[in-house]
Amino acid sequence: MSKFSMYLKELLDQRGEPIARIAKNAGLERTSIHKALKDERILPYTSLNQLTRYLQLTLSQTRELNQYYEMLLQGEEIFLIQEDICDLLSGLSQLSFYSEADNQAPEQTPIAERFFHGVCDLSPSVREVALPLDTAISVQPGLVYGKMQVEKMIHLLLRKETVSENAEFYLSIPSGETMVQEALFHLWSDGRVFSVHQMVAFLPQHFGKETTIFNLKILRAVIPMALISQGRYHPYYYFESNADSVSVDPFPYYIITPEYVLRLDEKMSTAQLLSDENIVELYRTHYVQLMRECQPLTSYSNDLAEVLEAYMMSTDETGYYTIMTQPCLGHYYTRKLMELQFREDIPDRDKMIELSDRRFDRLRRLDRNYYTVFTEQGIRQFAENGVAADLPPDLVKPGSPQLRLELLGQLRKDIASGVITGCITDASRLDIPDYLTLTADPQFGLHIYAIIGFPAGPYTCNLHIQESSIGQSFCSFIKSLPGSKFVYPQEKTLSILDELIAQLEMET
Repeated sequence: MSKFSMYLKELLDQRGEPIARIAKNAGLERTSIHKALKDERILPYTSLNQLTRYLQLTLSQTRELNQYYEMLLQGEEIFLIQEDICDLLSGLSQLSFYSEADNQAPEQTPIAERFFHGVCDLSPSVREVALPLDTAISVQPGLVYGKMQVEKMIHLLLRKETVSENAEFYLSIPSGETMVQEALFHLWSDGRVFSVHQMVAFLPQHFGKETTIFNLKILRAVIPMALISQGRYHPYYYFESNADSVSVDPFPYYIITPEYVLRLDEKMSTAQLLSDENIVELYRTHYVQLMRECQPLTSYSNDLAEVLEAYMMSTDETGYYTIMTQPCLGHYYTRKLMELQFREDIPDRDKMIELSDRRFDRLRRLDRNYYTVFTEQGIRQFAENGVAADLPPDLVKPGSPQLRLELLGQLRKDIASGVITGCITDASRLDIPDYLTLTADPQFGLHIYAIIGFPAGPYTCNLHIQESSIGQSFCSFIKSLPGSKFVYPQEKTLSILDELIAQLEMET
């Protein structure tokens, strides 16, 4: 039995009425309920609502029943992937950014003010260590007991060791642990310059559906760290049959700083601080050797030519899956159009046009598996000003009203015919970060490009997460969106495009 049918039976039993009477009073067929209880038929959504109203379910009961219903419709694995990726995108959308209005010099402007919701709400003991940058900090080798005291020690130690620029840290911490990441996040937000190397354990894909969810949770921690560090966060991954395997060592985890090793227990409730330089060097040498046996999870690039080259090297030719605030119109970018739109005075103009043409040639040749997920606000902004979010205005001129009309007209035609699968998100259910473009590839992984709206500027931080299972998860997520609760029905998407096209026709 599915989770839906088991929970529905529980709710019906609680009602204490024969199914025939429940069906009659709810306006349903008795056989439809019986078959739903045997997983022989899926109730229509309207029937589910009728049943929910008649049973007078509480809000929590209704939510749980609807959750199991969604699992039944889509499959539990896809449902869980959707939930996790939606949470990831929502977290990235709600990262706070400083601006020049905060009276901070651009080169000192931290990328983000906080991690995901609540992660940076420090406990009282940790707030005490939020000291000015020039404050002398003293730490003493020895044992530390209690989770709050360990947390305080971590913040003190990392703050002390980042007084000098370009310090390097090596992390071995439990999967999903945010205590250390929180401390690093604050230090990068304070403008401190240091690098972090971290090894993370993925579960092998063949272990089942739970592995995908576990690995996505690791990614939820990795991406914000990569963005705020401005390329100074370097995670390395390996596969482990049990990422949280029990160790006979009371301190199986550790943090290596330039002058110390902080050993940690599995619960992060006891720690041992060591300062012997020989021990520190021993740990560092051992860690560096282990890193060589792992694969880098991320790589960075901030040069547009490098970005275009990386795109060509890590994009499959049989499909395209992207999420960003605007639709990807690369399907319609011809070389002639690029020669007209690229500004005349940009450096290496001919090279940029050549690389761009190679990139968009792949998209022009696609007549299937072309998925572009975007926002209503993004498409309206493009129709209004012609600025493509992923093409910096200092390189590419905004499109004229006539060009916008042609592009949106072609997009509307291709979405209606199925050549392109274009989906406008329901912002109340799926929040897309407006400063990033995410492109997934089932073979090469996930690629995240900073676009207009990113504080340091377009293409100043671009991540290439080269792990195929991550790419497959995002591709599955994107392919599951059409017809789901996360996006508008196709009729509404086409209606919005019709409205924008009509407005542009009036301007031209």
